Amino acid sequence: MKRARHLLAALAALALTAALLALGTSPAAAAPPSAVRAAPKGHGACTATTPGSGPARQGAAWTCIRERPVTAGDLARIRARTAAVPGVAAAPLDGVDPGDNPDASPEALCTSTKRQDVVSNRHAYCMRHGIVYVLENRAGDTIGTAELLVTARSALDPNSVQWQENIAVYAGKYDGVSAVRLALSSSCTACIPGPPAWGGGAIELRAGEEDQTGHLSYETTTRGGGERSRSMIAYQSQTESPDAEYPVISYGQWAGPSVACDGQVGNSPGCIATDDLARVVLSKSQYGASAVAYEWAQNNLSDNNAMGTAKRPLTRDGDEARAKSRSYYTCKAPPKPFVADPTVVNDECDEFPFARTRQGGTIGSMCAEIIPRYVGGGAWRVDVVRDEPVAPCIRAHVPSDQNQNAGRSVGRQVQSERILQGEAYQVVIIP
Repeated sequence: MKRARHLLAALAALALTAALLALGTSPAAAAPPSAVRAAPKGHGACTATTPGSGPARQGAAWTCIRERPVTAGDLARIRARTAAVPGVAAAPLDGVDPGDNPDASPEALCTSTKRQDVVSNRHAYCMRHGIVYVLENRAGDTIGTAELLVTARSALDPNSVQWQENIAVYAGKYDGVSAVRLALSSSCTACIPGPPAWGGGAIELRAGEEDQTGHLSYETTTRGGGERSRSMIAYQSQTESPDAEYPVISYGQWAGPSVACDGQVGNSPGCIATDDLARVVLSKSQYGASAVAYEWAQNNLSDNNAMGTAKRPLTRDGDEARAKSRSYYTCKAPPKPFVADPTVVNDECDEFPFARTRQGGTIGSMCAEIIPRYVGGGAWRVDVVRDEPVAPCIRAHVPSDQNQNAGRSVGRQVQSERILQGEAYQVVIIP
């Protein structure tokens, strides 16, 4: 039986070492296997205290790390801090949780009430993770706790292969613990992590204090071509009592966000935070009749044909030859080719769905044909020139400059959203 216990202990140590290697942490940097034991169920991993150390003198035989969910109190503190950031809303806009806002900043995402560690949109993310530092006596009773909340927030540049996280640590309720020190590092797949936060050192926090000075950085190994790669980030923490003579370190680790990078779109590789549905946003005040035409199509074609919506997104096809062919079929092919209207200045055929999508290219005689007309005061009217039953598309009479500018904007946003060939995206029309 004794030999069996030794064998089980050895297997447990090997399993811990394998897990830490998978997260990019060397066994030497982790807790020595002999100092880590399985704590009572639900208590996490525990490290034996050193005889004579501060925790040991308090009666602690073990220091342990547990996880806890983000609380309403945590969010209140984050919002208070966020309110001090210029231009960042510290409360939901129009009643929409920041986690559901595709334009939310990293700071706003940190305030989301979603019950999950990582909250993200296509270009930003915030990781929130609760840690409880626990002192246990030999009987397994808790004799001290310190609560910490670690957040890591980042905004990604779609034209860069590098990104940085801003780290904030909030100290919450302490009971039987005067102060704790925290060190933080990270690892990732398909990317190269930078140095640990605080230069590899540790910060010391007492109850109610906070620290906003930490940073972690990354660089993807993806440069060009190939499919989109995914970098999975994981965090490693070291938590200890401020006992300079006999520090007792407890180790934690948890999964963080994923970042997708590619070299397929545009002239440079770049990254996005998630694969949430991409959005191309066009303003009616900026792109005039073109934006009005697209909005009309989404609102007036039948449910099965109202494309470019979240329910029925478009699918990018950047092939130049196919785009020219689709444009020809919608605008120039018989039996009803597009004929310029003399009442529209520099009239040009504008089609929706776009020619650079798999949904484009329907023969123009099957499309509804419209003329958007500006009537003043920001208002528009749409005249229906030809109303085809259950039309799968529209072609619109649009001034050439508005048509060309809208097309260039879509092209720029394909790159900024990093919309891959064959990827779906939504078209959003705003005032």
